[in-house]
Amino acid sequence: MREVEMKARAAVPERISGIFSSRLGKAHPVHKADHYFRRPGESIQALRMRTNGGRLEFTTKRTVSVNGREDNAEYEFHGLPGDEEAAAAFFHALGYEDFFVKKKDGWEWNDGDAHIELLSVNDLGWFLEIEVLLPFDSSVEDGEAARRHIEALMKEAGIGESDIETRSYREMITGRK
Repeated sequence: MREVEMKARAAVPERISGIFSSRLGKAHPVHKADHYFRRPGESIQALRMRTNGGRLEFTTKRTVSVNGREDNAEYEFHGLPGDEEAAAAFFHALGYEDFFVKKKDGWEWNDGDAHIELLSVNDLGWFLEIEVLLPFDSSVEDGEAARRHIEALMKEAGIGESDIETRSYREMITGRK
């Protein structure tokens, strides 16, 4: 899938939660734990293993980011909950090493094709993440429409341009680009 997304710092998460809950209904809780792996000596992640609501997900992606607006090609498959240790051993046997861990807790809503998450991430603070998934073969126009939808939702939440976070969580957590 192609993932168009943006994230911003959320200084007052309660206000943002109220805005989306009043229009989109009660939020659903989010609890995600991501374990990232990389090839030795590389500064970027290669694989992500995520536990998410009783599911085990494996993902890799290619990211293009311009001014905090991401357009990603994402490849994902699912495993069985409880297989995290075996999966990590498998990745280690393939030569990958542990990189970092990210934990997200908060709430989520859906607005049409947009997925909205308001999350506390590690000790970094609160963030508003909004993404739209598109098929790999979607058009430039589809990507622009997704971007406009995301920007409108950010504006609705009271997010200004100065709140947009252009760094990846990896950069913020590890301190490395």
